[in-house]
Amino acid sequence: MKILIFLFSYSFLFLAHIEANNSEFNTGSIIVRTENNQYLFNVEIATSKKERSIGLMHRKNLKQNQGMLFIYPSNQIIKMWMKNTLIPLDMIFIKENGQIENIIKMTIPNDLTPIGPEVELKAVLEINGGLTTYLKIKKGHFIIHPIFTGK
Repeated sequence: MKILIFLFSYSFLFLAHIEANNSEFNTGSIIVRTENNQYLFNVEIATSKKERSIGLMHRKNLKQNQGMLFIYPSNQIIKMWMKNTLIPLDMIFIKENGQIENIIKMTIPNDLTPIGPEVELKAVLEINGGLTTYLKIKKGHFIIHPIFTGK
């Protein structure tokens, strides 16, 4: 009986892993505009609750010009975590007008601590950990994408 329960549990985890890796997200591009530069990122776009819950789970790498944009249906306080996320990320929290409200750098893989500012926001952009420091992306800069109402 214990073996059966173990096999069932293992099968469920295996299928969840396959589903996360085979999820097909819509794709697009965004521009991060700083004082002196603009950076183009190719992003997967997570708009449904299911897509947002899967995110970048089980990914072993992410190209330097790639990321994931999590879009919420309305402005709300957004908390993210790193469950089953294998690589460190920089999380960029974005207002409805596209302005960066906050950045949490170098998140810890597999950490279950909910993180995010106590401000209502429209979206979160996840990119490789350390990239916001390297590119000098900071609070107040803008993300350019059709979902944002600002600049």
